[in-house]
Amino acid sequence: MTVLLAALGAAAAVLVWGNGIVEDQLRTARDAVRSHDASGEVVIVEIDAASLVAIDSWPWPRSHHGRLVERLNEAGAQTIAFDVDFSSRSTPDEDQAFADALAASQALVLLPAFRQLAGAGETEIVDSEPIPVLRDSAFLAAVNIRPDRNGSGQVRRALLGVNTNGLPRPSLPAMLAGTQGASDQDFPIDFAIDPDTIPRLSFADVETGAFDAAAVQGKIVMIGATAIEMGDRYAVPGHGVLPGVVIQALAAETLMAGGVPAEHGPGAALLMALVGVMFLIVPGALWIRGAVFAASGLMILLWPLVLESRFNATAAIVPAIAMLAAAAATALALAGIRKYRQAALEDEISGLPNHAALVRDAKRSPHAKIVVGNIQGFAEAAALFSADEIGVLFQELVRRLSITTNSAFYRIDDSLIAWRCDHVADDNLEDHMEAVTTLLRAPISIGSQRIDALLALGVAIGSGRDAPKLVAGAAAAAERAAAAGQRWERYVEGDDPDGKWHLALLGELDDAMESGDLWVAFQPKIDLASMDVTGAEALVRWQHPVRGAIPPDSFIPLAEKRGRIADLTLFTVDRTLDALASWQKAGNKTGLSVNVSATLLHNSRFMEALVKRVENSNVEPGLLTVEVTESAAMEDEESAIAAMHRLRSKGIRLSVDDYGTGQSTLSYLKRLPADEIKIDKSFVQGVDTNASDRILIRSTIELAHELNLKVVAEGVEDLDCLNILTEMGCDVGQGFFIGKPMPREEFEICIGAVEPKRKAA
Repeated sequence: MTVLLAALGAAAAVLVWGNGIVEDQLRTARDAVRSHDASGEVVIVEIDAASLVAIDSWPWPRSHHGRLVERLNEAGAQTIAFDVDFSSRSTPDEDQAFADALAASQALVLLPAFRQLAGAGETEIVDSEPIPVLRDSAFLAAVNIRPDRNGSGQVRRALLGVNTNGLPRPSLPAMLAGTQGASDQDFPIDFAIDPDTIPRLSFADVETGAFDAAAVQGKIVMIGATAIEMGDRYAVPGHGVLPGVVIQALAAETLMAGGVPAEHGPGAALLMALVGVMFLIVPGALWIRGAVFAASGLMILLWPLVLESRFNATAAIVPAIAMLAAAAATALALAGIRKYRQAALEDEISGLPNHAALVRDAKRSPHAKIVVGNIQGFAEAAALFSADEIGVLFQELVRRLSITTNSAFYRIDDSLIAWRCDHVADDNLEDHMEAVTTLLRAPISIGSQRIDALLALGVAIGSGRDAPKLVAGAAAAAERAAAAGQRWERYVEGDDPDGKWHLALLGELDDAMESGDLWVAFQPKIDLASMDVTGAEALVRWQHPVRGAIPPDSFIPLAEKRGRIADLTLFTVDRTLDALASWQKAGNKTGLSVNVSATLLHNSRFMEALVKRVENSNVEPGLLTVEVTESAAMEDEESAIAAMHRLRSKGIRLSVDDYGTGQSTLSYLKRLPADEIKIDKSFVQGVDTNASDRILIRSTIELAHELNLKVVAEGVEDLDCLNILTEMGCDVGQGFFIGKPMPREEFEICIGAVEPKRKAA
């Protein structure tokens, strides 16, 4: 209500006090829009600085003015109008010389008359007219210039006539344009005319004949002072300060273009405003009402511009604008009230819904899945950026995350962004988390800075009635994931704050292997030349009966630290060899790859077990590929190379995984007994947008082919990436765009190892 009253008060002030000022400012803006050149029919002969130097005395002997009239007559000027004071006598000879020139002039000559104060601080008005000897052969025209009385001191209007010595005198512009009007009647000067385009000649040049006669032939010539020393200068809108003779010329140009401009009141504009206000307050679609309201405002602003451009008229619009302003203020006040009510549900910095909004929305769902992302290194980013830039960071996060889900996003704390994924099945939860982390691998640009905005994720699932607990649990799980360096964790009621439940997982590992909770998924690989599925990577998965899908990042690093990675890897190898044996028996030679941890390359007992399993499986060793990370192989180079040679000697294929993240050199690659290299997905995912990633991948492919190595690109997430890799000559592609990790039964259908099951009739 305060806002509304303030707006109405401001509108009233505009109408009562500031109407003229605002109208003048709008007129100046319109003049700038429709700026145009002068007609060229009026030429100014200026008493400029050069003329004052050439005729080194002031006032000049009047014979100079007489010679000027003679020159202009010789050149064929149509009208000669002086804006020079001739109200006092000089020497009789000089006055007569000027009078003789006036009498001999074929062109119409106008001399100035004006009213002025008797002196500084005086109130007496003095009427000034040329001396009698000059009046006999010339017409008198008033040259009074009257600045605005609104305090601006600018000259915006010109007079049509002035009374001098009791007689009405037409003004100089009115005489030149042949326009009639009452004394003291004024009109707006068209300041859209560019004063710099009015032709000008120097007095000294014209008097001496050093000018082009064609420039004044048949034209109206005005003579007046432009030199700064003469002081005849006035402030005008849009052009700064102009000499009086230039203002007179602009006023004459205004009348010559179409007579006295018509000046209309605000009636038409008020009708337009009324239409806009009516549409604003009636029921209906907001965008339609807003569009009509905006259109009415635009029409009001354009209305006088059209009149001035096409019809030599203008119109007042400030009252209509004030009406629209009051209506808009009312609408804004109402919107402000609504916004105030929403403020409790919105984060001020990012503009996203906040914690309270998430709890409110989640309570409406009978089965809520809440994901909370903890921005890693947020404290450092907050120290570097302003609040607005932090808001940009969250908006960019939302833009990227929106690719994975159409859910609403919430900023629930300084470094926490959240959303609901109720539609994502438990089996696909890990894929959702993988997609999120993939989208945020590339840095986010804020101004000239680029920052990493990786998220550690936490998930909580339960009834929406427990929304506050679920949000807090998901946030705690995200914090634990961040502390452990993992991508995501799942919250289960009863989790301890320190996340020590991880340790209990190791005690459940054997049971998970036996029960089938631990299983192996296969992610397809395709030959990029033929687009045929040629193999897959075996990836271990854990579907916990209580915690649901446990991310590999949560249990594989833990298994490595606690010495259980060998058991986990051999479990994966057994399932892989079992699949290969089954397919081989059916005549299918599709290959599979298995990741082997760096610590296991140096474990002789594991190496023996691995080789023995391959030999006992009767699987062609070449169908199995062991993937060894590049950085792991380089930690103990000699030992790693020896272990790889042993596997190679048994016919097992070898792949250097995550290539590009280590410090490989050409000589090092030549020493490795590898069959292929696998480019890390952090480079592949930027191949369509990052020039340096494209250069690295292209050079890697060329280098690998020189060494007779195949190249596998992991992390292919879209068609553009696939096409670029194919064009570069990459051999094999792997990624979500090609296929997600899937159960063995689904993969077997992909490679034709089994027939798809048909539904019963």
